[in-house]
Amino acid sequence: MMGKGIVSCGYYIPYLRIRREEYMAALGGCAADMEEKAVLDIDEDVITMAVEAARNAAENVDKGRIGALVLASTNFPYQEKYLAGTLVEALGLSGGLLTSHHSGSALAGAEAFLAAMGLLDQTDQEYALAVISDAPSSRSPEGLEHGFGAAACAFVLAGGDAALSFEGVSAQSGEFMGLRFRPPADGIVRDIGVPAYSSMSYIDTVAGAVSGVLEKLGRSPGHYRHLIMPQADLRADQALAKKLGFSEEQLREGTVFRMVGDAGCCTPFLGLCKTLEGTGGDEKTLVCTYGAGSGSIAMSFRSGAPLPAGRTTFSSQLGNKKNISYIQYLKLKKIL
Repeated sequence: MMGKGIVSCGYYIPYLRIRREEYMAALGGCAADMEEKAVLDIDEDVITMAVEAARNAAENVDKGRIGALVLASTNFPYQEKYLAGTLVEALGLSGGLLTSHHSGSALAGAEAFLAAMGLLDQTDQEYALAVISDAPSSRSPEGLEHGFGAAACAFVLAGGDAALSFEGVSAQSGEFMGLRFRPPADGIVRDIGVPAYSSMSYIDTVAGAVSGVLEKLGRSPGHYRHLIMPQADLRADQALAKKLGFSEEQLREGTVFRMVGDAGCCTPFLGLCKTLEGTGGDEKTLVCTYGAGSGSIAMSFRSGAPLPAGRTTFSSQLGNKKNISYIQYLKLKKIL
C-alpha cells in the first residue's frame, strides 16, 4: 500500500489568555497544573478556529486538489448540524469533495486524522485535510473546568513521500463508566471524582495502545525522539511515560498543556505541530490520544524533509496574547 503522511500543518491559538494566578487570587487554588490557558473571545468558537488553522495549513498547496475534508471537535456550536460543510464553504473548497465529521469524545481528533487518510484512497485528488478544533466547556466553575483551554490545528495529507510519514497505529478500548461525560442538553462536564479509578482507566487504555503500536513496528521507546501524550493530566502522563520506558526529555517538546490548557481532542495534535517546527533529519514521533470512557489510539510517525513554513510560528502565536481577569473570563464563558 502506498505510504501517506503530512505535507503541511497549521494551527490557531486564541489571543485571550487567563493565567493560573487569576484562579489562585479568586478561588485560593487551581485544579489545573498550567501556567496559563487560551480562552475563546466573544466572537470565536471551534469553527472560527478551525477556519484559521486550515487556512494556515493549506496556504502552500493548491486548494483545488483537496479531495477530502474531515473535521473534529467535542464542542461544536450546534448539537445537530453538519459543520464540515460550513468549513468547506468558509475555505472556498469544492462542494463535491468527500467530508466527515467527528465528535463525542476527546478521541475525535485521532478518528478524524485516520478518517482523512482513509478518504484519501477514495478520491482522485492529491490531498486530504484533517482539521481538529476544540474548546471543552462547562458551566460549572469548578474542577475539570479550571484546565479547559482552546486551540485548533489542521494537517494536509498526501500519498507518497511526505515530510512526516505515517508508520502505523494501534488502539485499545474498554468500558469505564463515570469518566468525563456530558449528558444531553447539559453544559456541565462531569466525572465520578475517584482519582484511583480514573488513573486505572487511563493507564490500562493508553498503555495498551502504546504497547500495541510498538509491538507492531518492532520498536522500543528508545527509537523515538518525541512522545506526545493526551495531556488532560500532566502528572498522569509523566508517570505513565516513565512506566512505559520513556524519558522526560522525550515528553518535553510535545507538551503544550501548561501554555494552552486542555484543548480536548486537539491537544496531542497541537503538540505534534509544535514538534514539527524543530524536526530535522530522521526522527520518530509517537502520538498518544485518549477519550475517557474509555479509548486510546497511538500513532507512529517518521520525519523526512522539513515542513514548509506557515504564516506564523508556534512561539509567535503563543506570544501574541492579552491576559484577562477571572471576572472577564467568567463573563466570556457565560458562567457569570
